[in-house]
Parts: sequence; structure tokens; C-alpha cells
Amino acid sequence: MTEQKNLFYPITINDYPKLFDYVLTANGLVYFQSLKRKYVLGKAMTQDEYNKLRLLYVYYATANRNPSEVFAWQDLCVTLDNKGIIEKEMFQSKEDLKNKQLIIENPNYVSGLYRKYTEFVKDNVKFK
Repeated sequence: MTEQKNLFYPITINDYPKLFDYVLTANGLVYFQSLKRKYVLGKAMTQDEYNKLRLLYVYYATANRNPSEVFAWQDLCVTLDNKGIIEKEMFQSKEDLKNKQLIIENPNYVSGLYRKYTEFVKDNVKFK
């Protein structure tokens, strides 16, 4: 697979681990891999599982400074949206991940960094 460009520009790839407020724990990584496998195999998933897959995927990709995985996460989100599997009840899914200690607070998190990316997109991308 070819390396993807920096999908969170103007955020540098080295700053990816600072983008989000939570990171995966070791058990969270295991759970993420099981959800990802279930999705790839086309097995039935609940809304909560889709929510958790979206959340865990972006935490995984950014913590590892991996543009290819960020692209895969974005592709997953678009694909799910196109299938009508939209984000809903995300707060409860995230709370469950926290309560089960599958994610923990990110000690490297920089508040407002993700907003810098979204504002750049809003200001520089022309929508049809």
C-alpha cells in the first residue's frame, strides 16, 4: 500500500497523537482489532459497535502517526454513512469505552488542535 498524504493538514504527522482527547489501552487495541475484523468479514454489528469502531479507529491511527490508517478510517466513515449507518448515540458509546477502560485520557492531547484542522478545511475546501 502506498503511503497516504497528510490527511489532517495543516497538522503535522508528528502532532497526530495530540489531536484527540483519548487513546486506546492495550485492551482497547484488542477490542478495536476484533471490531475491525468483524467489520471486514461483513458480520452483523450493532449501532454501538459501529460507533466504537469509528472512535477506536481514529484513536489508533493518530496515536500511531499513520496517514494510511487515517485514510482507512475516513473511508470507513464515508462508507458507513453511504450505507445509512450514521453516527448516533456516540456519547454513550464513548462513555462505555471509558468505563470499560478501553480508552483513557490522552496525556499528549492539545485542546483546539483538531479545530485548527476543521477550520482550515472549512476555509479552503469548496463544497458543491
